[in-house]
Amino acid sequence: MRSPAVRSGASDGVRVRAPYASLRGVLLAAVAALAACTGEPSPEQLVRVETTRAGDHTLVTLIPAAHIKLNARLKPALELADGSILRFDAARLTPDSAYFAVPPAAVLPGRHRRVRGILRASVCENDAPVCRALVLEL
Repeated sequence: MRSPAVRSGASDGVRVRAPYASLRGVLLAAVAALAACTGEPSPEQLVRVETTRAGDHTLVTLIPAAHIKLNARLKPALELADGSILRFDAARLTPDSAYFAVPPAAVLPGRHRRVRGILRASVCENDAPVCRALVLEL
């Protein structure tokens, strides 16, 4: 008895795969791609940290992804290696004072090309009813 996935052609002995065998491979690939798309984004994809000179000091700015709002009621904080904490703020908030209307920033004493520490923030997707904690090791 032959496998249902393979059947022989007319009289020339050519074997032809049943249509559902190739469709199965396409469906498996589609399911794998969908699973990859619906996974949780990494913290690095939600908030970017930029540093710029501010005189003798460094201005550290948090740039959220386009679909992310930063919670202003629980201000972001950067825990530095020496134990000090850098708190972020911005001059403009949304009308309800819940989110930053512009990217929040903080001044880090001294000049630094790169900032090291643990960033903690509360982030919200634009259409989400609740925020979630973000912890990003820099």
